[in-house]
Amino acid sequence: MAVRDHHEYLTQKQSHCNCVVCSDKANNPASLQCKFFADGEGQVVGYYKVAEQVQGYNQLLHGGVASTLVDAAMTHCLFMQGIQALTAELNVRFVAPIAVGDAIKISARLVEQRWGLYQLEASLCVDGKACVTATAKFLQPKAGVIGVQPSL
Repeated sequence: MAVRDHHEYLTQKQSHCNCVVCSDKANNPASLQCKFFADGEGQVVGYYKVAEQVQGYNQLLHGGVASTLVDAAMTHCLFMQGIQALTAELNVRFVAPIAVGDAIKISARLVEQRWGLYQLEASLCVDGKACVTATAKFLQPKAGVIGVQPSL
């Protein structure tokens, strides 16, 4: 996937520069600092090693954090295509538990788009096995809803 306009991509990322998933520690000390990269037509990937502070049950990744990771990947998939949209619906299926210390490959791809509605799918894989899968619908909001945070 080619980023349509690198400046546009950076502007879109700036619109959520405090993101709990992908921001730098300087902007959000609680950030997981995931970085996403284009990987094939309409797909992005990212990587995350599960830290102890994101566990739910002892030594297992919290389901809410897993859901957040797939949502963030889908957001970046849209960013890399010059699209800013908000999650309207997110369906997550937990196939297998993910342990603290596991290295996760996070991937997302655009499945369909029509009239400002985008359908995506994503997964969290450990050692090539899909442990979490998700589908989502994203909508482009009215102008001005997603803004760039002013510099302080």
